[in-house]
Amino acid sequence: MEYQEDLLIEGCKKNKRKARNRLYKLYANSFLGICLRYTRNITEAEDVLHDSFIKIFTKIDQFSGKGSFEAWMKRIVVNTAIQSLRERNKSRLVFDNNEIREDQVKDDIDIDLPLISAKELLKLIQQLPDGYKLVFNMFVIEGLSHQQIAEQLNISIGTSKSQLFRAKQLLKVEVNKRIKELNLI
Repeated sequence: MEYQEDLLIEGCKKNKRKARNRLYKLYANSFLGICLRYTRNITEAEDVLHDSFIKIFTKIDQFSGKGSFEAWMKRIVVNTAIQSLRERNKSRLVFDNNEIREDQVKDDIDIDLPLISAKELLKLIQQLPDGYKLVFNMFVIEGLSHQQIAEQLNISIGTSKSQLFRAKQLLKVEVNKRIKELNLI
C-alpha cells in the first residue's frame, strides 16, 4: 500500500488528473464526515471539502513523507473547516467567556449514546453553537488537548474547558429530548 500511496502522491505532485481523481475518490467520503462535524449542513460541508482538496493539491509538495499522508491531509481538512467557521462568523468566533471553575465541572457528563444513531448525533453536534461545536470536535473527535485548542483558537485553556463542558451539557439535553421523542425510554 505504501508504494501505491507514494505513486499517487508523486502523480498529484506532477498535476496528473488521474492521480488527483483517485486521491479524491479514496478520501472524499471520509473527509466529508469531518467537514459535516464542523458545518451546519451538507452544502457547507461540500464547500469545505472542495476547498480542502484544493489546498491539499496546492500544498502537496510540502508533504515531507514523514508521518502519515492521511493524517497530513486530515489536518488540512480540519484547519479548512475551522477557517470556514471563522469566515462565516465574519470576524472572530464568539466564545462564552464565562469560565467555569474546576470545582463546578463534573468529570464527565453521561450521555446515553447507544440509544441514538450516529446520524442523529451528528445532527445534534451540527446544531451546537459554533464555539461549542468547534471545541467539542477538536477535543473529543480530533483528540487535541485544551492547551492545543487554546493556542490554535487564541483562547484561554479555561475557555476551552468551559466550551467543552457546555457543549456536553447541551448535547445531553438534546440527546435526552430526542430519545423521548423516539419513545426509546
